[in-house]
Amino acid sequence: MKIIYQTTNFGWGLTAFFEGMRLVFSGEFKNSRIWKENARNFFGMKPKTPRQNPKSIVKNFDLYTLFSQKARNAWQAAYNNAKERKSPVCVEDIFLALIRESSVQNLFHRLKVSTGSAESFLNDYLKLTQVNNTATVKKVPFEAFAMAMKLHNHKVGSFMLLGALLNLTPEENILQAIFENIGLTQDKLEVFAVRHLNLNYEFPANSRNAKLLYCFRQAEILENHFGYFYEFPAIEIAVNLSQGQTLKDLEHKKAMQYLVKAGAIAKSVGVKNITEEMVRQAAAKK
Repeated sequence: MKIIYQTTNFGWGLTAFFEGMRLVFSGEFKNSRIWKENARNFFGMKPKTPRQNPKSIVKNFDLYTLFSQKARNAWQAAYNNAKERKSPVCVEDIFLALIRESSVQNLFHRLKVSTGSAESFLNDYLKLTQVNNTATVKKVPFEAFAMAMKLHNHKVGSFMLLGALLNLTPEENILQAIFENIGLTQDKLEVFAVRHLNLNYEFPANSRNAKLLYCFRQAEILENHFGYFYEFPAIEIAVNLSQGQTLKDLEHKKAMQYLVKAGAIAKSVGVKNITEEMVRQAAAKK
């Protein structure tokens, strides 16, 4: 889904178009808006729908109504973080809010990354550096919506917001350095999202993502049965090493053989975490 942006002089300052609807966003970073939302939540009132122009033939669709509760919490936490610094909300604030959310923490754990270390590093960075990427921040809800539509998700959740940051932040931004350092890519995030959210989405047959998703699902079954924990780099290397080892439509089965053998190696040395090195050892055994 390609987003075509249009600048406005009101509200969020950006709109976009999708299948004849104008996409708008009401989740502005304003005390008054957040106070009203908190009050409505407290009294169990339904969210207020933005007014439609009765003369317009184009209907507005408010993306904020699709935000999951966790995504809304992260959105507000990003605002609170920036408010404490007395500066506009930046993409780094959104990232900091997201890595405090449980599903994102699970993702980082799979990638062998400490969210605590990432949080400390970014907080120190923001104390020392003046950042202003408001224009990028305003595109985040729209790009998150695009990812949700692609993966057939009915909500804009934490993974979708994280995907928007991956997509939008320029190469020179500190977040891209973090993503590269921890090995997080859009492809991996999509695999995590489809698996974690149990989305009704199929990657192209025999694609790398389809094989990663298959092995991820099977690895979780082994984890539940044997108490293992498969680090995601271990699953990746199993898929990589299986390429060309058998028929293309059976490579994912070969990758699983490596993962099962790696589990046996882990058991023999009395550990639960299945690492990339163990998979390499398993693949080297004849």
